[in-house]
Amino acid sequence: MSALYPNVTITVEPSGQVFGTAVYAPEREHTGAPGWVQGGLSATVLDFISARVAGAALNSRIATGTLDLRYRQPVLIREGPYDVVGSCTPTNARTVRVHAAIRSSQGRPLVESSGLFVAVIRDEPPT
Repeated sequence: MSALYPNVTITVEPSGQVFGTAVYAPEREHTGAPGWVQGGLSATVLDFISARVAGAALNSRIATGTLDLRYRQPVLIREGPYDVVGSCTPTNARTVRVHAAIRSSQGRPLVESSGLFVAVIRDEPPT
């Protein structure tokens, strides 16, 4: 299952826009319909990269507030690995909206997400 949590490279532009990139290499156990990645696992990958982008933008631990998905085409096990990208423009608020996608080798979005992420502020250290 480690492929669901790929290494994410974060880049912050001088404008403040934050980008994240990763490579998702689906494994056989990610199969839903024969030959396809199960949709919930695609959502997990997008939530993961989005959370990393949001954390960098807000300089905080974050929580997912919402995650809206659009499944454009199947993510096929045999056609991976796939590029995964995410981006956001930080604000002065405790929230940020992140857009992310799993892309085909031709750069076509297969699954897209848009999510609202919230900075987590704790009064006490975690136990």
